[in-house]
Amino acid sequence: MTRIPPLQAPYPDEVQENFDQVMPPGVPPLVLFTTLASSARAWRKFRSGSLLDGRLLTLREREIVINRACARAGCEYEWGVHVAAFATAAKLNKAEIAATLEHPAKPGRWSRKEDALVSAIDALHDRATLSAAEFADLQSHFDNDQILEVLLLAGFYRTVAYIANGLDLPLEPTAARFAQYAPA
Repeated sequence: MTRIPPLQAPYPDEVQENFDQVMPPGVPPLVLFTTLASSARAWRKFRSGSLLDGRLLTLREREIVINRACARAGCEYEWGVHVAAFATAAKLNKAEIAATLEHPAKPGRWSRKEDALVSAIDALHDRATLSAAEFADLQSHFDNDQILEVLLLAGFYRTVAYIANGLDLPLEPTAARFAQYAPA
């Protein structure tokens, strides 16, 4: 049981329409979604994030950012949902998924471009800022709009980690688990 009870079905029409937009047909909404939807205001604000449109970063880049941000925040809930839902499409192999959990990051696990993402997420997690060198590394691979997208993704998924961890949400049955990928 979550600390804040999730909204129960049948859902209001507008909420059901929202769920239908983000969940595959026949798949029940995530407990994160139903819990947030128990507050119309929280659900509206959460949905306004609009960061999964795939316009500025590749799916692989986006998932590296999200998985690293969630892993560093200790958010098995959201990390596991993203690994289960997107890792295959993002072409993340088992070793790369495990590498999102490794801290500190080991050299040579990622391309230089992807390493810049991992390093940026680590810096943001540890210090809530980027050094001049870390920013320059990002800038050598990404334009300004993409850099803003990385920062927004990292911040949004840090917020998701606060919600999932703070509410002690139960892990989704089909989500990946840290233990499946724990670095050796």
